[in-house]
Amino acid sequence: MPLPPDEEIEAFENLVLKNSYRFTKRALIRDALQGPSPFNPSGKKTLALAGDASLRQMLVDQGRDREKSPEEIQNVITKVASNNNLNDRGIALGLDRFIVKNPGQQGFMAGKNVMSTTMEAILGAVHYDSDKNGADCENVMAALGLSWSE
Repeated sequence: MPLPPDEEIEAFENLVLKNSYRFTKRALIRDALQGPSPFNPSGKKTLALAGDASLRQMLVDQGRDREKSPEEIQNVITKVASNNNLNDRGIALGLDRFIVKNPGQQGFMAGKNVMSTTMEAILGAVHYDSDKNGADCENVMAALGLSWSE
């Protein structure tokens, strides 16, 4: 499957990330946008694991800064980090057009699992590309609509 060219990555940064972050290691975001295939069955799951952990940690930090109870923090994590919410946010952001699909999936919308895993993988790519900079991760979370509501 062909990887997205630089122009497509720039369009992704502009449209989906709303200019909140620019990748310096483009291979990371290309990996995050790569769908599973027979040649790469695990897809971007390692990045997704890092993104999921980063998302949850940032939500805990945001809740703690707001002096929320552990129950309130857990409720926000359950809502914001759910696969249903990640899928819905990915669709709302128009992420599907940037997901690299294998030829048999062309013309079809990414499934819920692919979309939610891609959202997590994007956060994982930012986590590593930014050298684990929390502020950069929070900016991207906000652009993706994955932060505490005010």
